[in-house]
Amino acid sequence: MAAAAYRSGEDLTNEIDGREHKYSPRQSSVAHKAIFVPGGGSVDRSDLWNGAETSEKRKDARTGREWVLALPHELTSDQRAELADSFARELVERYGVAVDVAVHLPGEEGDDRNHHAHVMTTTRTIERGADGTLTFGDKSTIELSDKKRASMGLGKAADEVTEVRQLWATLANVALERAGQEARIDHRTNEVQGLDRVPERHMGANVVALERKGHETPTGNHNRRIRAENAQRAEVIDFARAKLEQVVKVMRDGFEKVAQAFDRITPPVQKKAEKAANKWAAFAKGLKAGAAKNAEAERKRLAEERQRAEAAEKERAEQKARDAKAYQEMLQARAQRRGRKR
Repeated sequence: MAAAAYRSGEDLTNEIDGREHKYSPRQSSVAHKAIFVPGGGSVDRSDLWNGAETSEKRKDARTGREWVLALPHELTSDQRAELADSFARELVERYGVAVDVAVHLPGEEGDDRNHHAHVMTTTRTIERGADGTLTFGDKSTIELSDKKRASMGLGKAADEVTEVRQLWATLANVALERAGQEARIDHRTNEVQGLDRVPERHMGANVVALERKGHETPTGNHNRRIRAENAQRAEVIDFARAKLEQVVKVMRDGFEKVAQAFDRITPPVQKKAEKAANKWAAFAKGLKAGAAKNAEAERKRLAEERQRAEAAEKERAEQKARDAKAYQEMLQARAQRRGRKR
């Protein structure tokens, strides 16, 4: 209920505990919102999410799933809203769930291109009863365990998520093409795309707020380290390319001079010059291969350094947890000894 209220910029009350979630002051940051259910028709947001809450019996049950979409800034406001809605309709059709869409404007202090949408879905299928009320059914297929999915002839849930990411990329690229924009998005990872760049971690609203106030966060520190490594990696690659281009230019100039000389020398000398030119070509090929090998070695070194840094950070966190646990155990033992003395 809190998530739905925040994303839609509304005041909603959780009927289970009576807690009110008031986010109507955020209404100005919501550019568009809509709810889609199987069979169509309108649905009250409070009824939808209160129904999702009460349909679960376990305390740790997941009541909703969220997809966060980075909307292309090249599109107009109406085009972005339609793109988000089209993605929601596809999820309704694919899983038979209800989908709540909220398109948010960029923050005042952040990147003014950060148009994004929060797409929340119920984890259970939805049907509308004869009296118009919503009925929550079984968990949708994407929420099932891999074992249950296998018994139904379905693949892994992780593969399902990848397919939805591909669906989003297709819809976004169609919208960009229809709008006459050349920009395109790719749902694949940097590694699959062949990009020699380590991705950064997503920073949520709370982390961004802390960073803007000058407070360093683990996620912010991680991203700063990754940006530095990517910059260093780019410098190594650019240096290798510059050296290679310089060598190629020198060789090209030499080839042109040799070609000019061909017109002035006798056939026997021409053969000799051709042989020298072939040696130059072989030499250039070797230089290119060497530059590529050096760049790859540097990339591996940077990756190893990053892995060591992450392992050290993980070890520090684990040690801190162990120390805290030992301290608590000591306090408990001390309390027990005092109890026995009494």
